Amino acid sequence: MPADFEALLSKLEHRKLERLEKDSETYKIMASVFDSSTLLTLYHLINRGVFDVFYGAVSTGKEANIFCALDRQGNYVAVKIYRIATSDFKNMHRYLASDPRFRRVPKERRDVIYTWTSREFKNLQRAHEAGVPVPRPIDCEKNVLAMEFLGEEGVPYPRMKDTPPRSPKRVFKTLFDATKSLYQDAQLIHSDLSEYNVLLTPDPVLIDFSMGTDRKNPMGDKLLMRDLENLVRYFRKLGSKTPDPAELFAKIKES
Repeated sequence: MPADFEALLSKLEHRKLERLEKDSETYKIMASVFDSSTLLTLYHLINRGVFDVFYGAVSTGKEANIFCALDRQGNYVAVKIYRIATSDFKNMHRYLASDPRFRRVPKERRDVIYTWTSREFKNLQRAHEAGVPVPRPIDCEKNVLAMEFLGEEGVPYPRMKDTPPRSPKRVFKTLFDATKSLYQDAQLIHSDLSEYNVLLTPDPVLIDFSMGTDRKNPMGDKLLMRDLENLVRYFRKLGSKTPDPAELFAKIKES
């Protein structure tokens, strides 16, 4: 473990945690993310050359924060850090237990979150290798996941929720094809697909595979149908004519 945590944090973040007001919202957020274990993990990833310069958060979710970083070649990297103290590890455990890839799921909070992070990394690997439009996974250790940064000059591309597509018909087809390829080629179901988890780059890219599961999951058909219902709901709200979810479901299942 590095002896000087203050120096390490200075390299990871421009502002030192100790200088933030103890009662400020920023301090609370930073303290929940950068505990000593996470700092050590980031230190290992820096030593492995995964990234070198660490910037601020570009996204904050229920369980994790996503930060922007640069590697030694000057390429942007997205760094997703699951919060150990505040993540709903019981809910994570429930979803992990239904995934047939995980016969024995740990019960301790920290171990559940580490397994959850590892699963997301493996999901991205399988999807990327199958040619599904997803961020390219780079590395993973404990509660930290590094992947391709989708954006320009450190600014992420917009979510479909915030910037509706200019060509809804084309984007819907692309997303349906991606969902089909994910199921048939990568043997996965996204399980949380919606306008919140699509980036327009301008072509659509699926993100947030934390809930992605093997298609042999006993709940697989229900999760796939939910993904399709979310897509259809969103695009119909834009005025697009789309097939019914049941019809799309049948097309994906045929092989």
